[in-house]
Amino acid sequence: MRIPIRYKIILPFAVLLVFVGVVGTGVATARLTSAAAAEFDASLLHSSLTANQALSELEAARVAQLRAAANTVGVGDALAAGDRAALSRLLSPIAANAEPANLEIRVLDARATQLVSIIGAPSGPAIAPSQDDGARFASVPAVAAALAGKSDAFGERYLFLQTGPAGTSLYWVGPVRDKLGQIRGAVLIGQRLAEVAQNLQGSAFYDLSGHVLASSVAAAGVLDRSVLSRITELNTVVLNPEAGHTYGSLFSRWTMRGTTLGYLAVQANADQLESSIVQVRLILTLVFTAAALLTLMVGSVTASLLTQPIESLVRSMRQISAGDLHHRAPVTSKDEIGFLAQTFNEMAASLESTTAELESTYFASMEALARAIDARDPSTFGHSERVAAVSVQIADEMGITTADREALRRGALLHDIGKIGIEDRVLRKPGPLSNEEAGDMQEHPRIGYEMLKGLRFLQPSLPGVLHHHERWDGGGYPHGLSRTQIPLAVRILTVADVFDAMTSDRPYRREMGVEVATQAIRHDAGIRFDPDVVAAFLRRRDAIVSLLQKMRVTTPGSGRASEAA
Repeated sequence: MRIPIRYKIILPFAVLLVFVGVVGTGVATARLTSAAAAEFDASLLHSSLTANQALSELEAARVAQLRAAANTVGVGDALAAGDRAALSRLLSPIAANAEPANLEIRVLDARATQLVSIIGAPSGPAIAPSQDDGARFASVPAVAAALAGKSDAFGERYLFLQTGPAGTSLYWVGPVRDKLGQIRGAVLIGQRLAEVAQNLQGSAFYDLSGHVLASSVAAAGVLDRSVLSRITELNTVVLNPEAGHTYGSLFSRWTMRGTTLGYLAVQANADQLESSIVQVRLILTLVFTAAALLTLMVGSVTASLLTQPIESLVRSMRQISAGDLHHRAPVTSKDEIGFLAQTFNEMAASLESTTAELESTYFASMEALARAIDARDPSTFGHSERVAAVSVQIADEMGITTADREALRRGALLHDIGKIGIEDRVLRKPGPLSNEEAGDMQEHPRIGYEMLKGLRFLQPSLPGVLHHHERWDGGGYPHGLSRTQIPLAVRILTVADVFDAMTSDRPYRREMGVEVATQAIRHDAGIRFDPDVVAAFLRRRDAIVSLLQKMRVTTPGSGRASEAA
């Protein structure tokens, strides 16, 4: 299958465009997506640092409150005496002035028995029953360490988590000493972890096993092992869809007072990130598609501009190869293609000239042969030439084109060339022909046609050679054609042939007069001849007679019409 050259031009660019577009779109999308993700991660990181800073400030504030409670004058003595009323009176102002207002202040004696529990509230602190809460702190290592007066790198105050019926709370515990420095008990400052999470919007606290302790985020579930394994000293971002939205969570280790309590997560809505990525991909895809279409359109136009002159040149070549040597390729530019078309035209002109010369030479040979055949019988000498002249006169009267007139002239000159195959005894017999001889004579159209049919330049003239003895009523030979089945040029040639034959001497009769020949042709209009051709002949008869006289036709006398040769 032949692939047009324009596709060969466009195809490599189309493949390159697709490759560059796909790769470029992918790279650009990856870069922009990475940039958007980095910006989102930076926002999450800032939120995480802010949350951890808030926890550090929270711890400092609680330690300060713990120190204030433990060092309040009279607390140590009241604790040593087990005076709950005094403890409540001394510590209630601290609970009342604490931020937030719902802090817990608990006082334990040296045996970790809870003596006082003060629960802060917006309306003021309340003294809660103590007998039901003390036992749950006795087994806490941080409480035991504080009561034992132990210290570490962070001092003698400790931090721990405690989960109760109301949820998980964060406690700070420190020892209480009397005037002599003896440890008489401990003070605990507690705050619910849920309240801490609410104050840190978009945060969630997890224990070390990945279970949620407190949360203020939209989607906080149990962390699976894949997430836990990724939470290292570095922060980890996880995107998770939830209820038609996508959230990004940044996890970090939750460490206070040097102890890792679990994991802290800060969360942000990632819908905008996802939307931005989708928009970037859509925009890049649209830009690439538009660029691809524009490039292909420009490439197609450019390829067409390049290939149209070539296709035009190819069509011209085909016309030349089909025999139309007069055709010339249009020269539309001054570039290499225009130069090629100009060179082609020069070659076509040279070929036309050479072919014309060859055709002229070859036709001259055929014409000489036809004249030689006419010369075999003195009565037919110059017959073909006169028939050609008369045919041209009639053709002019009927307005036939120049090309058809030339084909007619050549056909007239060669119409009897087939008589080369007829014996002289038949051709020059001075009397009527026998049936056999007539049959031989009727073969000369076929013989002439077979002689000339291989010559392409004579193809338009061959019908005149083959059919000049056909009749309008279908009674002629060799094919019995009738009416318009017979080509117009042949119908003209037939009238010219018969008129010259009638007005010329033949071995079997004398020439007829012009009037007699004219009457015979007029009589046979619609029978032997095309009426329109006869009408054109009659209009030109005087000019034809004058022309024949100049060609030394014998002046017609009287006689009768007979069968034309």
